[in-house]
Amino acid sequence: MLKLVSSFFIIVFSFQTTAQFSLSGTYDAYAAISKKGLSQLPFMVSHAKLGQFDINLLELELRYDYKNWRFQVSPAVGSYMSNNYSLELPYRRYLYESYLQYKWKNSEFAYGTFSSPYTQETPRAVDQISATRSLAAEYVPYYVSGFRWTNNWSEFIKTQVFLTNGWQRLSFTKSRPSFGFLLQYQKDKWNLNWSHFYGDVASKGKLDTTSAVNRWRFFQELNVAYTQNNWTFQSCAYAGLQKQNGAADLKYWLQGNVQASYALNKELSFSARAEVFFDPNSIVFNYTKQAFSSMGLGFMYRIGPVLQCGQEFRYFFTKETQIPVYYSFLRLKF
Repeated sequence: MLKLVSSFFIIVFSFQTTAQFSLSGTYDAYAAISKKGLSQLPFMVSHAKLGQFDINLLELELRYDYKNWRFQVSPAVGSYMSNNYSLELPYRRYLYESYLQYKWKNSEFAYGTFSSPYTQETPRAVDQISATRSLAAEYVPYYVSGFRWTNNWSEFIKTQVFLTNGWQRLSFTKSRPSFGFLLQYQKDKWNLNWSHFYGDVASKGKLDTTSAVNRWRFFQELNVAYTQNNWTFQSCAYAGLQKQNGAADLKYWLQGNVQASYALNKELSFSARAEVFFDPNSIVFNYTKQAFSSMGLGFMYRIGPVLQCGQEFRYFFTKETQIPVYYSFLRLKF
């Protein structure tokens, strides 16, 4: 009996030394005010509500590593989840990420749901330079579902290949898989990402004639970050192409932004952003056919190791529209 008990503890101890469980998460809450009578920003998904306190994202990240295997699941709630996942199957509406991954030599093979590989910004806004997300991040897929192959070619170069269900879709639609590719170069003070998308963006079910013609989308995005002492600079540009209304030629949309932050000390940092978005044919952006721009200034203050609070003033404008928005933030990262 003693030998049996000893053997059990030896097995458990050996397993614990090779397996690792971790728990982390983010909490992003805000309040925003703007023009009288405006209750939300119709062109935004994240941080879109006005005149009320709102939880944009409350997410837990549970990760389990055992030898070459990794399983990650990230349950989440908040306005970001309700706005993006409401049409998905009920058991998937509250999963920000969930995947199983296997590491072999310099490669990692994963299957599941992943946060978007497009733009340098993710829905975890607590990690971004600016407190709010740029228009660039609002008009790419927030998540993709399918297969991901990651390979480290050298100390500085990494690639990711995606075969997914589409532009932003969890459930299979019996259509051809979409193709994504990410090239990343990271060395010293530089971080460069070049991402691609080619695939089917048609809705689920039988397609009408127009949807069948307009179903293919081409998209490329390039972002770069540079860090020097207390300064961080970021810039992102992208272009998309897609047929529209059965036309023979491809219609386009474009975006560009620049951001900068300065860390005065370990607790206090300041940020600024300027951007422009142009979609004259309303392929993905339906608010206006004019060039749509925004400028923003803000700061974030860290209280202890996990709590952050800050404010940001953001001004959206076209030739005919001006929308000033003032944000206050309360955030946790643990």
